[in-house]
Amino acid sequence: FRMSSGDNSTATSSPLLSTDDLSGLKEGEIFTDPQTGKKFRVKKTILPHYSSSGPFGLGDPDDRTLRRIEADVIIPNRMNAAVERVECNAQYMDLIKCFRSEGAVKGLAECKPILALFNACKAEKFHDIAWREHMTEEYLKERSEARRTGMTIKQRKLEEYRQWKEKNEGETK
Repeated sequence: FRMSSGDNSTATSSPLLSTDDLSGLKEGEIFTDPQTGKKFRVKKTILPHYSSSGPFGLGDPDDRTLRRIEADVIIPNRMNAAVERVECNAQYMDLIKCFRSEGAVKGLAECKPILALFNACKAEKFHDIAWREHMTEEYLKERSEARRTGMTIKQRKLEEYRQWKEKNEGETK
């Protein structure tokens, strides 16, 4: 039930569904919906339904909402890693070479021009809305696939490797 912004009335105007109050049931009990006759096992969690639903209980694979930690921490960290690996890699490698040749303490003073170039490239990427949207889409696709399969990318690659290894060991014997 959603109230409009100017409406201060209570939620009693719409009838309650039989599934609206399951507080009397315990975890694992069977609940039978009186309207459809379907049986459900009660699963209680502090997470919202879209975070605990899905085929493996990891969340709805088709859910595209971002939690605050995903928007404020995970995606910027992925953007930072992509900046260092791909987008501004030349400036990043120049900065690392400078620090290695000058040393950590002396390098702070000697490598300021190179650091300024790297920071300018990084700021340009972080302020590019299209690039942020691209990184967000990439993250949402990975999260959706992880929720659909129950395995992260690393776990899937490890499983593919194990299957490849089993197949190739059978051929060599």
